Amino acid sequence: MRNFERILTALGLVALLATGACSSSTGSDADGTSTDDAVTGNDTTGGTDGTGGTDTGVQKKTYKSIVIFDKSEDPTFVNGKCGSSPGSDIDAVALYRNNVLIAVGKPTSANYDTSKASTCDNKKNIASTVEGPLNGHVYASQPDTGYLSLNGGSVEIQFGKCGAGTDVLTCDGSGELVAVEDGDEIDVYEVDTTYKASGGGPEKGNAYDGCVCYADEYVVNLRTEKGLDAGSIVITTAKDGTPLAGSKTLSVKL
Repeated sequence: MRNFERILTALGLVALLATGACSSSTGSDADGTSTDDAVTGNDTTGGTDGTGGTDTGVQKKTYKSIVIFDKSEDPTFVNGKCGSSPGSDIDAVALYRNNVLIAVGKPTSANYDTSKASTCDNKKNIASTVEGPLNGHVYASQPDTGYLSLNGGSVEIQFGKCGAGTDVLTCDGSGELVAVEDGDEIDVYEVDTTYKASGGGPEKGNAYDGCVCYADEYVVNLRTEKGLDAGSIVITTAKDGTPLAGSKTLSVKL
C-alpha cells in the first residue's frame, strides 16, 4: 500500500453502523479508492502541580485497538450467492509513524465476531490470518490462504512492534503493543485488484489474473481500549458514513 498510487483517507466522526453484508466471487474479493474528510480536536488536562504552579500540559490521545466492520455490498451476494470468501477479506494491518513501519497485527490479539444474521458458510474464518505480515493469496485451482472473510461480522486487533522483519512482508508483530497516535498512518490490506499482477504495492501478484477481486466495503473503528466501544472513533470516507472499499491507507488526524 506504500510507494504506489493511493488516496489517503482521514478520520471522520460518524455514527457507528456495525452491521454488514457479504460478498463473493470465485475465490476472493476486493479494490477501490475514495476521498475523505477529517475531524480534529484536542484533549487537554490542567490543574495545580503541588508547587504553586499550574499544569498546562496536553494529554496525548491514543487508541489501543482497531475494529474492522464488514459493510460489503458485493452485488453477487445481494443476489443470493455466497461464494467461498463472503464479505470483506482482510489480509493484514500495518502501522506507520514518520513514514516508517513500526507495527503490524500482533499475534494472538485478533478476535473475530461473525454475524449471526449471515446465511453464508464462511470457510475463511480464522482470526489469526489478520495477524503478522501481509501474506494473503488468491489461487485459481487451490484454496486461498492468509486472509479473514468478515462474513457480515467484524475483527478487532491490536498492533505489535516488529520483533523480526522490517517491512510489511516480513514484520512479525511479536514485539510490545503499540498504540495509535495522531499523525500515524494505518494500512488496511483488503484483498482487491491490487493483489493481481497489475497491482503496484507489496501485495502485487498475490492473486491470479482471473480473480474478480471485488473491492469490499468496510468501516474501521479505533478504540481507546480493546473491547471498549465508548470513546471510539469511526473511520469512513465521508461525513455521510460512506464506507471504505478495498485496500486503504488511513491518515490519523486526532
